Parts: sequence; C-alpha cells; structure tokens
Amino acid sequence: MEWDIADGWVWGLVIIGGPLLLGLFMYVFSGRRNRLNRVERETSEKGTHDNWGKERIH
Repeated sequence: MEWDIADGWVWGLVIIGGPLLLGLFMYVFSGRRNRLNRVERETSEKGTHDNWGKERIH
C-alpha cells in the first residue's frame, strides 16, 4: 500500500496532534516555572502593598 504526505489522515494527525503537544509542553513547563516559594511570595506581596496607590496614570 502506498501513501503520500497529502493523505487526509496524516494532515489530520498533524493539525490535531501538533497544537495538543505544544499546549501540553507549555502547561507542564509554565506550571513548573511560575511557582514562587514562600519568601518570594511574601516579598512580592510586601512590594505590592508598599506601592499601593502611588502609581500615577497620565
């Protein structure tokens, strides 16, 4: 049986599978990278609290 790259099921697999794999990798790696430890979270919250209301919008 001969097939070429223009077969419908090959393109369907590429179109459906590619974004799914990309989304899965993005979910796994962004979830791992965005976790802050306790000290980083407290520092961020303190900086936000100290700067609250001091922004000037022009």
